[in-house]
Amino acid sequence: MTSSGIGNRESGIGRRMADGGWRNSNPLRFLAALGMTLVASTLIAQAPTYVIRGGTVVPVVGARIPNGTVVIANGRIQSVGANVQAPAGATIIDATGMFVYPGMIDGGTQLGLTEIGSVPGSTDTREIGDFNPQDVALTAVNASSELIPVSRVNGVTTAITSATGALMSGSAALVDLVGWTPDEMAIKTRVAQVMSYPSAGGGGGRGGGGFGGRPPGDAAETASRQVRAFRDFLADARSYADVKAKIAAGGTVPNAPRVNQAMESLVPVIRGEMPVIFDVSSIDQIRGVLTLADSFKLKVILRGPRDAWRVADTLAARGIPVIVGPTTQTPGAEDPYDALYAQPGVLAKAGVKIAFQTSGASDVRDLPYNAALATAYGLDMDEAIKALTINPAQMFGVADKYGSLEAGKIANVMVTTGNPLDVRSNVKYLFIRGQAIPLTDRHTKLYEQYRARPKP
Repeated sequence: MTSSGIGNRESGIGRRMADGGWRNSNPLRFLAALGMTLVASTLIAQAPTYVIRGGTVVPVVGARIPNGTVVIANGRIQSVGANVQAPAGATIIDATGMFVYPGMIDGGTQLGLTEIGSVPGSTDTREIGDFNPQDVALTAVNASSELIPVSRVNGVTTAITSATGALMSGSAALVDLVGWTPDEMAIKTRVAQVMSYPSAGGGGGRGGGGFGGRPPGDAAETASRQVRAFRDFLADARSYADVKAKIAAGGTVPNAPRVNQAMESLVPVIRGEMPVIFDVSSIDQIRGVLTLADSFKLKVILRGPRDAWRVADTLAARGIPVIVGPTTQTPGAEDPYDALYAQPGVLAKAGVKIAFQTSGASDVRDLPYNAALATAYGLDMDEAIKALTINPAQMFGVADKYGSLEAGKIANVMVTTGNPLDVRSNVKYLFIRGQAIPLTDRHTKLYEQYRARPKP
């Protein structure tokens, strides 16, 4: 945890204010946001027209198209098929012998919130305190992070980025990995609330609420106290939402509470309009989250659970999606050696919708290899591709625009020499929002720099 806090890059104002209330009542801020939207729309409208032809098109939601064609115009996919005419004046990309996929989506990162983990000044991933639902991670994102182009060159075009570690860490943002500012990058500024269910165990994974080396009795007592506080906070939010609804319907409420930004940010959660990403690990945490979901009618997404395979049938029956990974972690001391690697396949076969996360920032480029590892332990290859594309798009409510190669969708497209899960494959062309993205990053620049060094 850093003393600066995520919100301090804007003096705590931008990140602490929920999208309702103050934001909407401030005309200057509204006009600024409108201006950003218009600028982004103009950039998309001015994007050139591209025709990718000759490659094997993998639309994800349908059969592969050998010798297919994808037309990109005005930032969107205009058409996909085997017999598609190229518009006049379009830039032609010959993909013969290559493959065309939708860009990949990472379901859990800290991109833009941390640069070098060992340098506190470049890390802004946690706010002080246990309950910060009003925090908006997007306002702390560094759009110029060197880790963004590093991620892009391997086909990752979209990501969830969020703070973690607190019981309620605020809202996650869904972003495309292109743009001069966080607002330009944003697809959804507040795509989900991020929470961590308390645990009396040693934790594990991304802030699962563990208490490290504390004595078992002390840890259990602390976890129990935090669970009660968690439930009380949600109960207060439900009461607050009820009062808001009554006032909106024209009713009067004696001693109605004043606007509370923490409560305001939880209203869409309580109403089931916004999902909650629960960072969990153990089976006890998963069961605790399911109980909370029943009590408060929460729309739950589990992220990072190591024990989800133990209740796969339950999760499938309840329609609860799971973001798995990183699969490159070390298995727990008491876990089966292949638990982390086999879990995605077990969940998918049970009917659970899965996606993958890398959880950090510097390793986002390894997203496809997390899925590849799972295919070696039972995950079907087609399901693995879906878990990197259409599944996360569905989880976060953007499947009408992202996650597959279909006419009308945002043109996040990659052209590769082979299956992106194969470490031997290379991304040859990449498009985000219809823009051709240069496949250069800090790594390639350093390579060229030292390749051109004077010979002795």
